[in-house]
Amino acid sequence: GGKPIFSLNLQENVVGTNHALVRAFPTKKEPPNPDHRIRGNPNSLLRLVITGRSDASASRLSFSQQFVSIWPHQRGMGNCGGRENASNDRLDPLFQLARPAYLSSISDIEKVLKVDIDNGLAQVESKRRSDIHGVNELEGNGPPSALKILAKQFLNGLTIILGIAIIVSAITYQWIEVGVLLFVLATNTGVGFFQEWKSARTMASLRGMSAPAARVRRDGEVVMVTASSVVPGDIVILQDGDVVCADMRICASHNLHIDEALLTGEAEPVEKEVDALEDTGVDIPLGDRINMGYMGTIVSKGKGVGIVVATGMQTQVGKIADRINKGRGDNKTQLQKRLDYMAYILFGVSLLLALVVFGANGWARDTEVVLYAVAVAIAIIPEGLVAVVTLTMALGVRSMAKQRALVRKLAAVEALGTITDICSDKTGTLTQAKMVATRVWTPAGDVKVSGVGFSFKKAKFTDLNDEKVAIEGSIADLIRCAALCNNATIAAREDGSISAIGDPTETALQVLAHKADLSKPKLMKKGWKIVQEHVFDSNVKRMTVIARHASSKIKTPKSKRKAATKETEKIAMAEVDDRFVGSWPFLAVLKGAPERVLGCCDFYYQGGEAKPMDKKFQKRFEKKNLELASLGLRVIAIAVRPDDTGELDIDAPREEVEKNMTFLGVVGIYDPPRLESKPAVNTCREAGIIVRMATGDQRPTAAAIAREVGILSADDDPEKGALVMTSTEFDQLDEDAVDDMERLPCVLARCSPETKVRLVEALHRRGRFVAMTGDGVNDAPALRAADVGVAMGQSGSDVAREAADIVLTDDNFSTIVAAVREGRRIFANISKFIVHLMAGNVAEVIALIIGLAFKDGNNRSVYLMSPLQILWLNMVTSSPPALGLGIEPLSKKEMKKPPQVAGLWTWEVLLDLFVYGSSMGALTLGAFTLVLFRFGDGNVGVGCNKHTDDAQILACNTVFRARATAFLFLSLALLLLSIECKHPRRAIWRINWGNNKRLLLIVVIGAAVTIATAYIPVINTNVFVQTGISWEWGIIAIGLVIFLIVVEILKAFKRRFMPKQTGGPGQLCCSKKIR
Repeated sequence: GGKPIFSLNLQENVVGTNHALVRAFPTKKEPPNPDHRIRGNPNSLLRLVITGRSDASASRLSFSQQFVSIWPHQRGMGNCGGRENASNDRLDPLFQLARPAYLSSISDIEKVLKVDIDNGLAQVESKRRSDIHGVNELEGNGPPSALKILAKQFLNGLTIILGIAIIVSAITYQWIEVGVLLFVLATNTGVGFFQEWKSARTMASLRGMSAPAARVRRDGEVVMVTASSVVPGDIVILQDGDVVCADMRICASHNLHIDEALLTGEAEPVEKEVDALEDTGVDIPLGDRINMGYMGTIVSKGKGVGIVVATGMQTQVGKIADRINKGRGDNKTQLQKRLDYMAYILFGVSLLLALVVFGANGWARDTEVVLYAVAVAIAIIPEGLVAVVTLTMALGVRSMAKQRALVRKLAAVEALGTITDICSDKTGTLTQAKMVATRVWTPAGDVKVSGVGFSFKKAKFTDLNDEKVAIEGSIADLIRCAALCNNATIAAREDGSISAIGDPTETALQVLAHKADLSKPKLMKKGWKIVQEHVFDSNVKRMTVIARHASSKIKTPKSKRKAATKETEKIAMAEVDDRFVGSWPFLAVLKGAPERVLGCCDFYYQGGEAKPMDKKFQKRFEKKNLELASLGLRVIAIAVRPDDTGELDIDAPREEVEKNMTFLGVVGIYDPPRLESKPAVNTCREAGIIVRMATGDQRPTAAAIAREVGILSADDDPEKGALVMTSTEFDQLDEDAVDDMERLPCVLARCSPETKVRLVEALHRRGRFVAMTGDGVNDAPALRAADVGVAMGQSGSDVAREAADIVLTDDNFSTIVAAVREGRRIFANISKFIVHLMAGNVAEVIALIIGLAFKDGNNRSVYLMSPLQILWLNMVTSSPPALGLGIEPLSKKEMKKPPQVAGLWTWEVLLDLFVYGSSMGALTLGAFTLVLFRFGDGNVGVGCNKHTDDAQILACNTVFRARATAFLFLSLALLLLSIECKHPRRAIWRINWGNNKRLLLIVVIGAAVTIATAYIPVINTNVFVQTGISWEWGIIAIGLVIFLIVVEILKAFKRRFMPKQTGGPGQLCCSKKIR
């Protein structure tokens, strides 16, 4: 509504599609500083960015409401009503392109970014762009301080109530109560603090991924600069071993391969190309953008050049970092939320009870009434609940650590018990992240290769009928060729394990050769030698070597000729068998993509002879190739060109060498599942937990692995329904469409980080509780979004480990099952001791409130129990047995039950609380009444609520005895209830008493100590305001029998009329919402 200071004149679009350069100047004169600019979108004008020299002053601008925010982009310019230096709103050159960088041509990117590939940016221009876009670093919240962690422990309802009780007790000078409550508070906060001391340092891990330096082209020269100084438009030179410093469009590639496993989850390095990708109208998954390089990935081999299109938080890693920064909106578990909710309700009830106490005593405000009001208010609050829950979880953490699962966040232990879905990454989680050759095919037939990972000892070669196959003939020829045309090295460590260096595919082929006892080192010792090599070329997708046996009489050209040694001359012709069946001492070996290798072949080898290539064989091969690919295998073809005439010239160009080849066969390679994965998935299904797989692999590979580990059944057709979807297909659906799906996909192929998060969110909308497992940077956002994030400790990145709630030290999927089993044990035990604790609170409130009706000579209430007795019940006879219930061993049937999606507060738990609590409360009140009025003299005395002198003890003897009877009965009933709570439905005579000896010890000690309080002089009368009893034990015994009968009747009712607590096989995919 104010008078405008600036007018805006839209000029010609000079930056890119949908972006205009706008001058800002005062309305009555020309702009004093022509460098002031406003960049904005002329179509929406939703956001403006003002840039200028650092010494320029920026006035507050007045615009219409359609402008959402305005802020200066340079530091030191002041604030114009918006955020200063907001990283997510910096101009991103990637979005100034008409199309995404991977769809744009190199020339288009050069024009938009105003850079020449041959010369790069000028130093002055790079400084200017750095001022605009900021440094090429990731922003973050940093690790939380110890003070914040400590403060977090106090932010729950029960702790707040305990604090209030401590303050009131201190005001009334009840130091014993203050000391006890302080001990409880210290236990609650201390255990939680030390468990969460090593909290997430996710952003530090992400920063550690950034490259420390980069080679860039500036002013026509290649210079080394810090990675943080790289700006959009920089020309970066990439070499083998480099860490990619920013997101960039590849503009030159010479056999450039980049390992993107941390972003895409794929174990195989991606071969990079230069051409723009075809625009299909849908978003291309990250792993398929083969002309892009991304920050944090590693150049595995080759060389290349890239144009930087995004830096800092605008990179793919930056976007992941941003999501991790945001974290979960509310990271409290269901138990924590419900306990907080319960605490606030109980706080309101406790205030009401305090008012009842004051009202029953004529609103007297003396210390005695105030103290009892506080005691009654505390009676409804399970002070020990937070401590017992925390200690139970802490013990569970220690137990899980022994099973190789490290818990980083205490709340995750409880959350594991409610998990309904496990969304797992494939590579390194369900699989071994090791490429392994499992099939060999020659024109003579198929051969299956067994063995796990790099192990050679248990390898077997069998046909499709599992009959043993001898390594001879064409099979041996193919494996020898695969070993020779190979640069990977395999070595045995001192501990017996195997180490591999080289390309994963070549490593798999070399391992295959070792299994067949035809390894390259052995062939070399037998006289073979590589005399020429044509490296793998991404354009032709082939690699060729020329090998020569020492027994060969073929003369090499003079340029390569070497004098034969005496040692090689001694090699007998009998060693021809160590060469090839076809007696080929001099040959060229070709390996590569099947279609590229087949195109170089004029013959195929079968039955010991080379046969001319024909269309019939080509169709046969195409069918076999498709069959192997459908099994999720990567197919590598092998061909050979034998020469015993000397026609093969090792100095000949590649095109001459790679012709007249003889096709030998193919090798099928895949990333094998862990041996433990399938049993673990089956166990999850029995427990009603659905396992889903999100991977960066192609659909056929993903479906094959999912079927092998049991996520999909053998009858499932991945092409039908929504069992298997690609991220592109899933991302095209909006939330409503996803929610309308009958069932969510079990397998997501070509999955991006955003897709994984969308899957977790979709499951949450269906009322599911999700655990996400993963090991790469790409998994971090989903680990944060899930109810429980589970990271791999060995192969996982620091980012994944720091973002997760639980870290598996052995990277074994089966350890997840053990963690879930432990989580269910803890969840079941929490349910048991909550019933025990809360039933005791209900009993106390019923007895104490109704007992206010008993009046003494001064018309004051005669308290059924003293304040210290109330605190003793809560802290001694309730909390220790509850802790004993917390360490109950797992029931054999626990993993046969469905997940506890209903949470703790089920109708059964509420029924138990009401029946157990009300029966104990009524029997406690009955015991007090019988001793005082039925069998006693009915003398309620005066001032019997506290100890004054011996005369008072004598006058209040009947009240003291009745109080002791009520106190002892309720204490022993609570101890008996702890035994009954070992199983919610099983009769006490069928409960296994011996499987938790600690609980029995706690019960025995608790009973002995409690009984002693009634007989130890001074303590009984002066502290607990009671006295010893004799015949009253008969009333206590009868009351305990009655209570036991009530409990057994309720259990029999539940066994007869309530649904059985059994599960059954889980589904493959969930259908409609579970609420």
